[in-house]
Amino acid sequence: MDEDTAQRRPYKGRSPDERKAERRRRLIKAARELWGDQGWAGVSMRGVCSLAQLNDRYFYESFADVESLLLAVYDQGLEELVGRMGQSIASAPAQPEQLVGAAVATFVHALASDPRAARIGLAEPAGSPALEQRRRDTYHVFADIGIAAARAHLPNRTIDEAVLRMDALFALGGLGELVLTWLTGSLPATEDELVEHITKAILAIGAPHLRNPEAPG
Repeated sequence: MDEDTAQRRPYKGRSPDERKAERRRRLIKAARELWGDQGWAGVSMRGVCSLAQLNDRYFYESFADVESLLLAVYDQGLEELVGRMGQSIASAPAQPEQLVGAAVATFVHALASDPRAARIGLAEPAGSPALEQRRRDTYHVFADIGIAAARAHLPNRTIDEAVLRMDALFALGGLGELVLTWLTGSLPATEDELVEHITKAILAIGAPHLRNPEAPG
């Protein structure tokens, strides 16, 4: 039996595709650990394969190079965070203060409770053009979340989406730097105090674009 035929046969009750997916998950998990502990520049193909306990040849069945693996790690973290924020927004009362507060609290807590996630999401992309572009794209992802939440939860408000997007991108850039600075211990604030401050700042920026059509003026 040749190697190609052997790889297509089920093994221990799992199909070849299932085994490949499992190897990919192990590579991503290992890369996340290395990136979170050593920085993205410390992630190498052999280092990842060694930590994942996989033969080097399995790396290239899932990733073209280390950069594509790093992007997969970043995207997985973003997907998880977006999912958690979406759940928080969906369960919050349909009022601006509660919606923004729930999203901000989820964001801050997720990074405060996982230093690796904070390093990957906020600090480490700088220096890699591909990762830096992904971080800039991420601002638009979160802007989309904010606009969609405003549209869905505030149906009786007039929303200037174009201006709201500009203000959202402005606020998100500041939010990222503020949280990153806080995580270094440079700001004398508790997590709750930070969430409250960010929530108030975002509401102040967004307030002019969330008008009640029944209100005068």
